[in-house]
Amino acid sequence: MLSPYTVLDLTGGHGDLAGMLLGDMGAAVIKVEPPGGSAGRGEPPFLDGGPEHERSLPFFAFNRNKQGITLDLETEAGQNALKGLVEKADFLFESGQPATLDSLGLGFDVLKEINPKIIHVAISAYGLDGPYADYPASDLTIAAMGGPMSLQGVPDRAPVRISVPQVWLHAGSEAAAAALIAHALMLRTGAAQFVDVSAQTAMIATMLQGISAHAIQGRDYQRAGSLLQLGQANLPVVFDCADGYIVLIPSGPTLVVMVPWFVEDGVVPESWIDAEEWPTYHVRLLQGQPVSYSAEAVLSAITKYVANYTKNHLLERGLREGVALAPVNDMGDLTGFQQLQERDYWLQAPLPNGIDARTPGLVARLSKTPMSVRSWAPALGEHNGQVLNTLLGMSDEEINLATGGTAG
Repeated sequence: MLSPYTVLDLTGGHGDLAGMLLGDMGAAVIKVEPPGGSAGRGEPPFLDGGPEHERSLPFFAFNRNKQGITLDLETEAGQNALKGLVEKADFLFESGQPATLDSLGLGFDVLKEINPKIIHVAISAYGLDGPYADYPASDLTIAAMGGPMSLQGVPDRAPVRISVPQVWLHAGSEAAAAALIAHALMLRTGAAQFVDVSAQTAMIATMLQGISAHAIQGRDYQRAGSLLQLGQANLPVVFDCADGYIVLIPSGPTLVVMVPWFVEDGVVPESWIDAEEWPTYHVRLLQGQPVSYSAEAVLSAITKYVANYTKNHLLERGLREGVALAPVNDMGDLTGFQQLQERDYWLQAPLPNGIDARTPGLVARLSKTPMSVRSWAPALGEHNGQVLNTLLGMSDEEINLATGGTAG
């Protein structure tokens, strides 16, 4: 799909996913790191064993389909090599680790003179300018400043973090999409494009209905734990089941299917089936109209029923009978998830410590332009000679000067 294009990836753990996505779509991606390795190589968790610079699991996960080179951009030789690569590239991603290209005198104004069609994407915490540009930033603080944490947790305590660190993954995926949009604009105008990607802004886009709540109902959603806010009502949507938790919305369409299950198990009497207009139950409840069974009675029936069954049993029955019952899965559950297995999603990857592991697969399976994994994360400086000699015709001595003497 993107096989004609070349990508320079100077991200350092903040945005590695962007280059990987373009690489999965066929682009030739060159990972450019400082001589000591990018900051991403220091991201935990780490493998037991393996070479010193190859132990980071996040680095391994988000740097497949990339050739790896090192350049010492503090030296003239390193900067000249980068300029040579920019001349031949279509995209360049950076994340300011260890320094922004602009601070090195290699900003967009310089790059577009070298390559008038380059797409330069800069990924940062809060954007490159503006009131927050120089604020300290971590996954936790960006998630808070972006908004999602305002909806996480219960109202009588502080907000809680949003599961595993994911801010830079959202920023990376937004950067990949933004790069392709900017490239389309370049094709139309013939002019190089600069894209400023803010991780904070990327997190705002993850808030789903929270973004539009005020425009629709005149007020923002409030932190409510596992309660669903419908108008003035708060309804639980997470219920204990036999081996964990299941998510379901106690609405009319759900109850139409589930009430017969309650009867079947003796949770409620058979009279429940016909004594209520279940399809419109939630509408009448929220409007304060008469209902045959109170919300408390319905929630009690749901609680008693699901407590007897596993997450997978409830999921499978829901799929068969047309009702959405969503298990709260951990990673162990996902590795055994039937849909992912039947779609042959998982990949076997050779980790740097010599052990094969099952790893997440491609984000999409396309029939006419299939994505693929052609290589795994490169070792530090692995392709110095191959890339710098083949693309730029550099001699061994010139490569040694430009790379800071890193082997490869």
